[in-house]
Amino acid sequence: MRKLAIVAIPALLAALCSVAWASDDGTLYVRSEMQGPINDATNALWDIGNNAMDDEGGIDPALMNDAKWEQLRQSAELLGLSAQNMAQAGSIRAAPPGHEQDEQPDAYSMEDVQSYIDADPQAYRLMARALGDHAKNIADAARAREAKKAGLLVGELDQVCEACHAKYWYPEG
Repeated sequence: MRKLAIVAIPALLAALCSVAWASDDGTLYVRSEMQGPINDATNALWDIGNNAMDDEGGIDPALMNDAKWEQLRQSAELLGLSAQNMAQAGSIRAAPPGHEQDEQPDAYSMEDVQSYIDADPQAYRLMARALGDHAKNIADAARAREAKKAGLLVGELDQVCEACHAKYWYPEG
């Protein structure tokens, strides 16, 4: 029971933090969501998947224990929650006020990213839903301890992310 609490408490805190990236008026700030709960959950999924990977790209059940399965499930559920937040937000902004001009090396300014989102917000929402569906599939596989399926889904996560990044973050790249 103590091991479950050690895993569950940080997951609960992370879930609560994901709500903070949306403003009181329902505006979701994509960069904050991506740099916060989405990166945290995705990195946790990749860490578990990479460290337990077998020769065929699946998860080797011998390298998993109850805590790792639970962390995989919780991380996928948190990713799904963040994806749901993005898909259902009342308003989608690339960055919080005052950060619209921010740029990252080899990336577009947040102002440019906003113009890409504004050009096709419905596709953005559909991609966010696809990410949420993929995360749910990972959580379901973790819950059922389907090692091969979970490993393959974690491995495919990069493609799901990249599809959206190519359209909205690096549309000319």
